[in-house]
Amino acid sequence: MDKTLFNLHDLVLLLIAFECLAVAIYIGFNRAKGSFPTSLLIVFFVVHACIALHELVLWGSSVRYWVLESSPNYFFTLNFAYLLDGPLLFLFACAITQQKFTLQRWHSALLLPVLIFGIFIYLHFYALPHETKVTLIRNYSFADFDYVFVDLIAKIARVGFSLYAVALVSRADEQVKERFNIPAWLPKVLIVLAGIMAWETMLSGIKVYHAMYGFPYYELVEFIGLASYYMQFVLFNAVIFMAASHFLRTQPIKVKTVNKEPVSEAVIERLENTMETERPYLNQNLSFERLAEKLDIPVKELSNAINRHYEVNFYEFINNYRIQEARRMLEDPAENDKSITNIFYDAGFNSKSVYNTLFKKKFNKTPSQYRSECKLRLARQSA
Repeated sequence: MDKTLFNLHDLVLLLIAFECLAVAIYIGFNRAKGSFPTSLLIVFFVVHACIALHELVLWGSSVRYWVLESSPNYFFTLNFAYLLDGPLLFLFACAITQQKFTLQRWHSALLLPVLIFGIFIYLHFYALPHETKVTLIRNYSFADFDYVFVDLIAKIARVGFSLYAVALVSRADEQVKERFNIPAWLPKVLIVLAGIMAWETMLSGIKVYHAMYGFPYYELVEFIGLASYYMQFVLFNAVIFMAASHFLRTQPIKVKTVNKEPVSEAVIERLENTMETERPYLNQNLSFERLAEKLDIPVKELSNAINRHYEVNFYEFINNYRIQEARRMLEDPAENDKSITNIFYDAGFNSKSVYNTLFKKKFNKTPSQYRSECKLRLARQSA
């Protein structure tokens, strides 16, 4: 490439690298002790930061020349990352879909492509004289047939690993998803990520075709390459947003307890009667203000009643009714045709992770386990 790209593209790559490293550091400080899937996720984000930095050094409009002034040997040092993100994604999918997954000896073979590429890039670039390396970088002439062909093979392999990861997570049964608390959006994210990897593989394929037959391809290659940067940027920011939302939804919202005013028995009676007869908790969008309006009770008075009489906050109070409703439906043979997902929606929950966490805390088993035990008990009674 001999055309200077606008620095905005470099900024996007820097932001991708920064965000990936920031997420990796955050997960590292907050991960559960001994969590192997989380460790894989941390390494995956670090590797993707390396990919962004590699692209920045190799193709950046300004950074590549700053690096070149220091030493051409800094080029390709992060190229190995393209050979690691696919296997890491594969291992992560295995770890969250298999109950007793452990690394096996054969998994070390996943590092073999890194070793082979290391030998290739040493012979193809690092073993050359200093001035030759500088010329290759400055003129972009390192991207000959051998290099782009090896790059294409690596990109095809990572697409294969990503598709296998998609298949593992998508086909995981309900109990596995509950046990590992797999977010509902994770399979979709993996599909989009596999699509971006396939897009980048197409770019490598075009480069191989150009090296073999030659044709004016700069504008097409530039468009595909830049588009992949922006697609990654959007995807990673979407993942960060969804993960943050998922975290916030699972945190109970504390309502300030008022201790100065006495509890009104009339308020408690009206509240319990409404909860039992009208079941407003089935509304997923029920808020404190809406419940107070429905009961025609001032918000402050209702808050005082719930906090002092039940010694819980509003969301704990409402979710307790929802958990009991879900339990009732799981026990009811007439509801057997409903999936676990439909039941938690019908019970008023809008977050599967919150539902699973609260249910297991209440009954010391997952909803699937609870339903299976109820079915078994009914079968024994009717036998």
